[in-house]
Amino acid sequence: MKRIKRDTRFRTFWYHRKPGYWLYRHRPRPAGTRSKPEIIRFGVEPGTPPSTKPPVRIFLGTEAAQHRATRVFVWSIKKVRDPSRVYEIYLMDDLQGFDRTKWKTGFTNYRYAIPALAGGTGRAIYNDVDQIYLSDPAELFDLDMEGAGVLSVYDWENAVMLIDCEKMIRHWKIEDVHSDKKHKYFLDIVNKEQLWKPLLGVWNTRDCEYPVAQTKCLHYTTLHTQPWHPFPQQLRYFPHAEGEVWYALEREADAANFSVE
Repeated sequence: MKRIKRDTRFRTFWYHRKPGYWLYRHRPRPAGTRSKPEIIRFGVEPGTPPSTKPPVRIFLGTEAAQHRATRVFVWSIKKVRDPSRVYEIYLMDDLQGFDRTKWKTGFTNYRYAIPALAGGTGRAIYNDVDQIYLSDPAELFDLDMEGAGVLSVYDWENAVMLIDCEKMIRHWKIEDVHSDKKHKYFLDIVNKEQLWKPLLGVWNTRDCEYPVAQTKCLHYTTLHTQPWHPFPQQLRYFPHAEGEVWYALEREADAANFSVE
């Protein structure tokens, strides 16, 4: 399969980084402490006839420094979800048993453990923490996968995925995820076995690729423009053109005294 060249618009270069980054990047990442993901569950709203559809399962890759982003991500789902349906958000943060020494983030390869974490059954959505939903993720969860194991915007861009866990548990083996294997190992399996099909770009709108009115999941991809500034000691931050969309959600969560703890 011919790969589309990665877009340099979203890259963070050396001149976006502070001296603290060069000190931090060589520090070993400590072993995880959590035996399993924490689950945030939104049940059927009182007085609403329950849906007969299965719970919408979303696995979120996150870490301690992203606590603000985690809260706003979860709030964005609460705001747009179907009140007749159950939603389960699994926070993949600081999990035990993974060799994270070569990971770019504290959660990089957790996504490939989702079939095992989901018990090898049903479907699951994967999201990076630097995203918000502007439409109901159930729309994504219910898509016709046409026999695929994975739906994503590109075969190499899987910051948002819909996963058939029963199919992918045979290919993304948990012992491989626990090891130090990189993205390429797991992506090559998907391509070799022809398990991938494309997902509409509006489900992974990187920064300003699509107008907000058309966007279903907004991905604040460029590290040095993420509105919540998760690593102020490492990066020089600049305004994001759609930063106010994120800030407005945070203000709503504040007004509602919403917490994920």
